[in-house]
Amino acid sequence: MDTSSISFTALYTGHVWYKHGMSARFFTSHRGDLMYNAVKPINFVGEHLLGMNLSHMLLQRHRIIDHRISQLIEQEGITQILEIACGLSPRGYKFSRQYPGLHYVEADLPDMASRKQSLLLQHKGFGPHHKVVPCNIFENGAPHGLDYVMTQVLEPGRPTIVVTEGLVNYFDLKTISGFWRRLAELGQQFPAMFYVTDLIPEVAQPGKRVAVNVARNLMGRLTRSHATLHYRNDPAIERGFLDCGFKAVTVHQPEDFYDTLDIPRSPIDSYVRVVEAKCG
Repeated sequence: MDTSSISFTALYTGHVWYKHGMSARFFTSHRGDLMYNAVKPINFVGEHLLGMNLSHMLLQRHRIIDHRISQLIEQEGITQILEIACGLSPRGYKFSRQYPGLHYVEADLPDMASRKQSLLLQHKGFGPHHKVVPCNIFENGAPHGLDYVMTQVLEPGRPTIVVTEGLVNYFDLKTISGFWRRLAELGQQFPAMFYVTDLIPEVAQPGKRVAVNVARNLMGRLTRSHATLHYRNDPAIERGFLDCGFKAVTVHQPEDFYDTLDIPRSPIDSYVRVVEAKCG
């Protein structure tokens, strides 16, 4: 796999998923392995000084999202999924096999979408109703606009999940709220639409806030990106999504799943949140 223009975060998260049995080998690379090992000292320091381990946070959010997707398919009759900013996520590869009747659409910026398509073709990774398309969530119209993908690529008659993982905290709240409002509006065409995403809220305690900002800046330099934290607490998250047009919002914490899922336990209160918002 040519990884020259794939981001650090895509390579690193892809390797974390593989190392913990959640992904296929062909989604990894030598460069991803190097990055995975390079971050180990940061994880060690973060866990002992801040109670924050990046790999553990990635595993928490990924397994909770997968768990809720399975429950929504089996309990709410979901037959279609759009995964935006799919990167090297194994979710389409896995769910399109686990649920053969599921219509699964992976979407990312054109270059990454092309690479994902080639990777899946090369390794016979496509399920029976599984495709990859280019999409820019801030564009309108064909061929890359969010509205185009949701009205022309998806099938409006199907109960649908839209999922984003590792996307939200790259944008400030005003920018990402614009995407959420558009998503809630476009979701009205479906008999039911659930949006499942992860985010990291602000840290209320002053001491922890300083430590988290140090860790965030360190990871920002390493990944050449900037992370923005949104909202102060779970009720604020719920209000924010309701204000964007969603009709019902549930905020999941890793602690809610410690007894039911194989996820790492945080030594202090967890940082990760998985948000499930419904419209339609």
